[in-house]
Amino acid sequence: MKHIYPILLLFLFGTSVFGQVGTRGAFLEKFDNSNSSFSVQVDVDKPDRVYQEGEVLQVYVSSREEGYLYLFYRDADAKVTVLFPNQYQRDNRIRQNEGVPVPGPDAGFRIRVGAPFGHELLKAVVSKKPLPFIDNTMDFAKFAIAPVDDNAGNAIGEAIERQEETDWAEHSINIRTVPRRNGNTPPPPVRPDPGQSEQQGQGTLKKIHLILAADVSSNDSVGSVVAADTYNLRQLLENNVAGGRLNIIDLQDKRSGSQLTKNDMLREIRNLNVSSDDTIFFFYSGHGAFDSAQGQYFALAAQEQVLRSEVIDALKTKRARLSILISDCCYNQADLTAKHARPQQIQIQSRGEIKGLRPLVEKLFFETEGVVDITASEKGTYGFIYPREHREENGVNKGSVFTWNLRKVLTTEMYASKDWKTIFGSVREETNKDFQQVFSGRVEQKELKPHAFTLP
Repeated sequence: MKHIYPILLLFLFGTSVFGQVGTRGAFLEKFDNSNSSFSVQVDVDKPDRVYQEGEVLQVYVSSREEGYLYLFYRDADAKVTVLFPNQYQRDNRIRQNEGVPVPGPDAGFRIRVGAPFGHELLKAVVSKKPLPFIDNTMDFAKFAIAPVDDNAGNAIGEAIERQEETDWAEHSINIRTVPRRNGNTPPPPVRPDPGQSEQQGQGTLKKIHLILAADVSSNDSVGSVVAADTYNLRQLLENNVAGGRLNIIDLQDKRSGSQLTKNDMLREIRNLNVSSDDTIFFFYSGHGAFDSAQGQYFALAAQEQVLRSEVIDALKTKRARLSILISDCCYNQADLTAKHARPQQIQIQSRGEIKGLRPLVEKLFFETEGVVDITASEKGTYGFIYPREHREENGVNKGSVFTWNLRKVLTTEMYASKDWKTIFGSVREETNKDFQQVFSGRVEQKELKPHAFTLP
C-alpha cells in the first residue's frame, strides 16, 4: 500500500488514497499489446524492487515514441489508482526517449510505503492519442491520485483497446513491499500478488534455473573461447532478473574434473529443486554434430557424446512449467559409428556484457509454458565464431555468431512483449544476414540459419 504525502508535511501525516474504492484490479491484466509499433519501459529506483515500510517509491517511465502516459498502480489489496496524470501533473504528454519521473521533482507529493504489504504492480500505457475517457474520469478535485473501481477499469480497458494496436504500448513490473524489520524479528507473511497463482500466493516466486554448459578446453581453438557465450547469457539474466528469481549453475564450477562430462551435465539437471511454476534454461556452447539415426549430439572435448534428446528428456522429468534448451554448436553430419572429426570454426575471444531485456523476461521466461528447443544452425551446416577483424561491435567484443545475434535481438527488443516464435524469427534472420556479411567468400557454407526443433 502507498500513502501520498504533501512534501511540506512529509513526516507529519498522510492521507491514503488507496482503499477509497473497492476493486480487484483484474482489468490491468488485459492491457497486453505485443503488436505495438513502439515500446515503453517502466522501472523504479531500487534494482531489487523491494521496499520497506517508510521508504519512498520513485517511478520512471520512458517511451520510444512521444505520446500520452497513463501509469496505473495496483497495491497488495488489489486496489488500483492512476499515478499519472495526477492532481499535480495533469499534462501527461511525454516526449520520445525522455525519462519521466513519477512523481516529478516539482509534483508536490511523494509516495511512501505503508501497510498492507505484499506483491504490487506498476503498469504503464502510452497512447499516441489522448484517451478522453480516462482523462474525464479522474477526480483530481477530491484525490491527489485517482482511484479506479472495476467498472471504471473495464471501461478504461475498452477505451485503450479501441485504439489501433500500433498506436499504443504497455509495460508492467512487479514490486514487493514489506514491513520494517526490527533487530532479528522475522518479517510477517506478505499478501499474495493478485496476478499470481494460488501457489504463488503462498510465498513461492517463479524462478529461472540457468544451467551454463561451456565445453571449455585447451585442446582446440573453439574450446578456448566458448566461455564467452555463457558469460554473455549469464550477464543478460543477472542484469534483469532480480529478487532471488534467478538460480545460476555454471558447470565450469560444478564439473567433476578438468573437462566437462556427460555426467556433469545430466547430474546438475537431476539435482535441481524445481517447482511446477519454474523455468529451466539449459545453454550449451561447444562442438556438435548429428547422427543419422539418433539426431543431434554435443561432442565434448572429453571424447563423450551427449544426445540432444537425452538433455531434453532429462529436462522434462523435472516437470517445470517451461524447459529451454539452446545450443551454439554445429549441426553437420558425423555419425557416431564413424570416427568423430571436429569441424573447423573461426575463433575470436569475447567478454561482452549484455544488459536490458526486462520487459521480455516476463513474456519469454515467466509466462510461456512447454518446451523451447533451439540450435545455432540447420541440419548439415556448421556454426561459426567471428574472425579477428570482426571481433567488436560498438566497442563490445563478440563471441559466436548465433549467440551474439541472439543477444542483439533480445537487446533491441528489450522493451517489447514478444513470444518465442517472434523472437526466433528475428534471431534467424539477423544471424544469417550477419553471417553472409562477415563470411561471404571466406567459407563454402552460404548460410547460417538457426534451427528450432520445438517452440511453444
